[in-house]
Amino acid sequence: MIKAHVRRSAAALRRGFTLIEILAVMAIILILTWFLLPNIVDAYDMAEVRSCSTNMGQIYAGMVHYKAKYEHIPESSGVGFFAELMSRGAMSNTTTNARRLTCPAVDTGSLSIRDLDPGEWWMDLDELDGTWSSYAGRDIDRFPLRKFLGDGKEPLMADDNDGGMNHATTTNVLYSDGSVRTFELFKLREDGLIGEQEDLLVGPDSPVDDLRKLSLD
Repeated sequence: MIKAHVRRSAAALRRGFTLIEILAVMAIILILTWFLLPNIVDAYDMAEVRSCSTNMGQIYAGMVHYKAKYEHIPESSGVGFFAELMSRGAMSNTTTNARRLTCPAVDTGSLSIRDLDPGEWWMDLDELDGTWSSYAGRDIDRFPLRKFLGDGKEPLMADDNDGGMNHATTTNVLYSDGSVRTFELFKLREDGLIGEQEDLLVGPDSPVDDLRKLSLD
């Protein structure tokens, strides 16, 4: 009887994990996490780039509707250029559409819209400046858009990159033919347009010609 109990206890111990085995499993998990985490971050950033590109496609559809409705393009510059789509009814003022007018990679809590209801974000054009969105719009004052729908050579809006990159290595730009193209940070550094530690500026001081036609305000 006593021997049977001893045998059962020994078997139970063998079925459990020893401290060394537990530590070995934890070490394996930590190593896998170390190698996989950068891939997870990269995949998340790629998803945000795609979501941002989709946003721009919807904004372009709003531009087409605006042109059909008013027979001209928005007349405001910077954020106002695309905010007019909402304030003048070319895009319905829903929460979903309101959120489309700023890059999904940027926390809205860092923008001036943070304390407002989404229905109020784009209604008062006089209040808007570059702190309201993480997109930059066409600088209509300095670079009037002579034709829309266009041939794809004229930029309409882009990630503003204010305070760093909207995305880790990519800047999305919407063009007048509805295409969304990208500028890659590493390629710009290879070409010597920006320094190794510099971010890509958008606006009049940008090293990229197309991005000089956009304004944060």
